[in-house]
Amino acid sequence: MAETRFQRTPFHYLQFLALKGVCIGVRLLPYRLAVKTGRFLSGSARFLTRKRFKRSCNDIAKAFPEKSPQEIHQIAVESWRNIGGIFAEFIKLTSMKPDVFKKYCRVEGMDKLLRAQGTTGGIIHIGHFTNWEAFGLAASIHGADKAVLAQRVDNPYVDEETNRLRNIFGGRTFYSNHEDRPFFACMRWLKKKNLIGILFDQNTVSGEMWIPFMGRTAAFSPITALLSIKMQVPVFPVTVRREKDGTLTCVIMDELIPPTEYSNKNVRLFTKKLVEYYEMWLRQDPASWLWAHNRWKREAEGEAYLREHPEERFTEEESK
Repeated sequence: MAETRFQRTPFHYLQFLALKGVCIGVRLLPYRLAVKTGRFLSGSARFLTRKRFKRSCNDIAKAFPEKSPQEIHQIAVESWRNIGGIFAEFIKLTSMKPDVFKKYCRVEGMDKLLRAQGTTGGIIHIGHFTNWEAFGLAASIHGADKAVLAQRVDNPYVDEETNRLRNIFGGRTFYSNHEDRPFFACMRWLKKKNLIGILFDQNTVSGEMWIPFMGRTAAFSPITALLSIKMQVPVFPVTVRREKDGTLTCVIMDELIPPTEYSNKNVRLFTKKLVEYYEMWLRQDPASWLWAHNRWKREAEGEAYLREHPEERFTEEESK
């Protein structure tokens, strides 16, 4: 399946050339105009993909039942605009020299990661908020020897270019969906006292743990909790916010120490604790999250599983 899925085809190459052309156009524009243009284009895409945009609105309404239809619509629109803004920011930031980059993307708490690097190692806990790719670039510029766990995209030309840009200031990528035993590759990396960034706030297709998220059952990968407990490395939650002037500020929060004993219950509880950070960030700024993704795609499957395995459903006390 993977062999056919990631084949190089003429159509893939044409897609890649089109993307390269867009990237060249973005780089020619001033930073703020590029971001403004990207936001306009991705926001306008909602008119071409009405079904997906409607699903975004429905998901927001279920997560925030107290909000009015007007508020829900505005959150969805801003979230879709953010997609184009992220793309434009990423392309512009990867073409900057480090001293210029730091004017557009700042990091607070970088000393926390640098202390862990070479001593304990650590896992960067970040989600699809604001501009997660910008933090990956910023961490490398500030001296972090980090890797990221990512999903390979179907187009191999686009995937290689994305990976090149993602690591243009340093770092490497492990693939969760096209790598020989990625969990053990991450373990070897952490064993060297390095840092690895993991995003698991999107739908998983396998290895799931059913956890309530914004009041609904969602499938989450336990990989961050598993790695943290098995390797006894801290987890550093990281959030990114966009300032009024358009610059980005990445905030590295205090480390989370994993349970000392490995057990299924501890993995489950620690994963739930990490999910709570996503909920906190989402409630603080709902429009910054990637609502276009079908996060609760397997909700019915999860509910069916929990009916058959009620012992795995979080109790009211555990959910607090």
